[in-house]
Amino acid sequence: MQKFVRHAAHLSASCLVLALCGVTPAQAQQVAAASAATETPADDSGITDIVVTAQRKVESAQRAAIAIDAVAGDALISRGITNASDITKSVPALSVPASGGGIASIFIRGVGNITTSSYNDPAVTPSYDGVVLGRGGGVFGAAFYDLARVEVLKGPQGILYGRNATGGAVNIIPARPEIGRTSGGFNLSYGNYSAIEGDAHINLATSENTALRIAGAYSEHDGYNRDGTDDAKRGSVRAQFLYEPSTDLSVRLGADYTHVGGKGIGGSYIGGFAPDGSGGYTFFPSGLDASEGFNTAAANAFRKSNLGAPAFAFLGAMNSDPKADSTYWGLNAELNWQTSIGKVTVIPAYRQSSDHSLFYGPAFNTAKTNEKVNQFSLEARLAGKAGIVDYVVGAFLFNEKIKAQNEYNQEFVLPIQDYRHTTDSYALFGQLTGHVADRFRLIGGARFTHDKKSIDGLINNFITFCGAPPPGLITPPGSFAQGCAAPGTIPHFPNFLNTGDTINWLKSNGWIASTSTDQPGYQVFPLVNGVGAILKTYNPVVDSRSYSRVTWKASAEFDAGPSSLLYATVESGYRAGGLQMTESVTSYKPEFITAYSIGSKNRFLHNRLQLNLEGFLWKYKDQQITYFTVDTSGTLISSNVNAGKATIKGFDADLVAKPMSGTTLNAKVQYLDTKYDDLHLYTASPRDNFSCPFTLTGASAGGAPVKDFNCSGNPLLFSPKWTVNLGAEQVVPLGHDLELVANIDTAWRDSQWGAFEYLAFEKIPAYWTTDAALTVRSANGGWSVTGFIRNLEKQRRDLSPQSSPLGVAVGHFSAPQTYGVRLSASF
Repeated sequence: MQKFVRHAAHLSASCLVLALCGVTPAQAQQVAAASAATETPADDSGITDIVVTAQRKVESAQRAAIAIDAVAGDALISRGITNASDITKSVPALSVPASGGGIASIFIRGVGNITTSSYNDPAVTPSYDGVVLGRGGGVFGAAFYDLARVEVLKGPQGILYGRNATGGAVNIIPARPEIGRTSGGFNLSYGNYSAIEGDAHINLATSENTALRIAGAYSEHDGYNRDGTDDAKRGSVRAQFLYEPSTDLSVRLGADYTHVGGKGIGGSYIGGFAPDGSGGYTFFPSGLDASEGFNTAAANAFRKSNLGAPAFAFLGAMNSDPKADSTYWGLNAELNWQTSIGKVTVIPAYRQSSDHSLFYGPAFNTAKTNEKVNQFSLEARLAGKAGIVDYVVGAFLFNEKIKAQNEYNQEFVLPIQDYRHTTDSYALFGQLTGHVADRFRLIGGARFTHDKKSIDGLINNFITFCGAPPPGLITPPGSFAQGCAAPGTIPHFPNFLNTGDTINWLKSNGWIASTSTDQPGYQVFPLVNGVGAILKTYNPVVDSRSYSRVTWKASAEFDAGPSSLLYATVESGYRAGGLQMTESVTSYKPEFITAYSIGSKNRFLHNRLQLNLEGFLWKYKDQQITYFTVDTSGTLISSNVNAGKATIKGFDADLVAKPMSGTTLNAKVQYLDTKYDDLHLYTASPRDNFSCPFTLTGASAGGAPVKDFNCSGNPLLFSPKWTVNLGAEQVVPLGHDLELVANIDTAWRDSQWGAFEYLAFEKIPAYWTTDAALTVRSANGGWSVTGFIRNLEKQRRDLSPQSSPLGVAVGHFSAPQTYGVRLSASF
């Protein structure tokens, strides 16, 4: 904490120097310019509003009686926020671990999910242009250009939003076409690591009642790791057409396309685990730094000599380099029609994504993904007023189909998954706001949701083992204990997505008999050298489950003054259960949350000071969590299960001050206290290095004892006790229509846990991250040139630690220090 105080004092002194010198820090709130978000007038001496639509109506964020953080499009540009993970610089409650892939992993106040499986619903729902994203990783990360704003809603969103969410929602809202105006603009930057980022947009007044807006973006940089990973290569384009034949009717059509390439997310080895002879493990460091990567000479030397088996020393490099190859595109429309009974809104949308990527698992060899996801959704709402009651009622339909062939190469075990997963969901919802007095309102809402999920798949595992054939010990590394894994004596697998290709490879390389064929069911293929055999398991997964739930909300709002709002809310949340591609536990139950909050939003001193406060208490039940365990065949799997209960409580404070024209100071603080009241995890050797007390509950199919680890009392993942965001901006007139703008922003994150094993290395230490920028710009906003530097501390932070199933500790790290120059213009 002393380090925190010293750094805060240093920043405060820096901000004071900037203010005294007439130089500026970044404004926390700026106005979103879009058809659905209008600017609230304020002179330069006052704080500017952000107008949001989080409650399905246009209102100032200061008048929205909900826990929300909103960041305007201009602020995103000035802060250099070009992807989802950087939003954490402006929203203390939000965490976006760098788990990689096309699946969005988002946490709000410890509620979220870490997964690489496409069939897991997010606990924090991302949406893009009003359309909920069932699998939002790629487009969610690539949509940060030409935006009106980003809204982060904290807490369950079970009433007005498309899919139920227990943790919250992140809404990415593009700038929309403007009728009667032809304009455009661009941002272009260059920095170290050969970083090139550019985006541009043009708005065309195509007629007196139509407009077309086209925007595009491109981003690339070299890898931050020595093996070329943690790079970027991404391109996006978006088009929108708006038709407004009258003031009562508007139709907007949209389309977008994104491709993500490069090598993708990487990481580095932190250390390894060796059995200590008494049922526990001893950790030893790797000696490698955060930028080593998984596929360098040093990394492979560590990997092949320290995996959890005595004979892995003959492993070579990875089979291939990783490769990101994902495409996302969508079509959507929005119709708004003002009728005598209210405003009708209809939003149909279709989205498709495909992923053909190679990636490094946590100390596995290269894994392969081949997935296609089709999503259709339709939302219809009616919003109006009857007497003293405002109402919003609606319906929502959602259909998603996933077709996947994936493999996760574990050297001597090759799990191949081939499945079809379908989700059908519908909901009816409504919310009433009663204006019981001029300054007092009561709100009630409810939503009925029905979800049906189906899966039809097949898991085939190729398992290399030594000694006697099954049912003997078949689980690596125990199956190599006889020392038969000498170089060249047994195969370790290449990357194939089907069993036939794998068997043909084994035949052509002389490992199994040339007469071997691929047959349904379990098969044993003796190695022709007599050392061991290969078992091919056969596990169909066919299931269908339905889930239904009514969620509800009750709140009260009171206008304590012209610029002061008090509110209290209780709301329930639900996330449907699901099905998964595992051999032992193929389904998991829904999760539930009840959230209590009380808050106050205030403006003082003639709009120069803003103070927002929120206290919250969340009760969490049956949380869906993901961790590595051992299935009935002895294969290491990533399994979804339901935790018991958890309690989340704390407070938020948000302060913005404009002590003088051109000076803006802001501070956001979150205190968070989380605890698992009941958390039990189950696994067997070699995946039993949890730092929680255990009892023995049985044995796995491979004969290893199964342990029940009682991790109750531990905090939730990604829930730092203290989070502080500080910022300052100073604008200095230079004359001749020029201004100098200085910005500094810093964020403190207290220590937090990043994985369910609760091992020492999985506790992410507390850290600061500081960015600074200096801009020369035209006072009328026509152009600007900015020099920026990010991560002044020059530290790469482990955002997502993992304890590999193969006995190795790995980390996925934040970006190193980056810097560059950005040219912006508008016309």
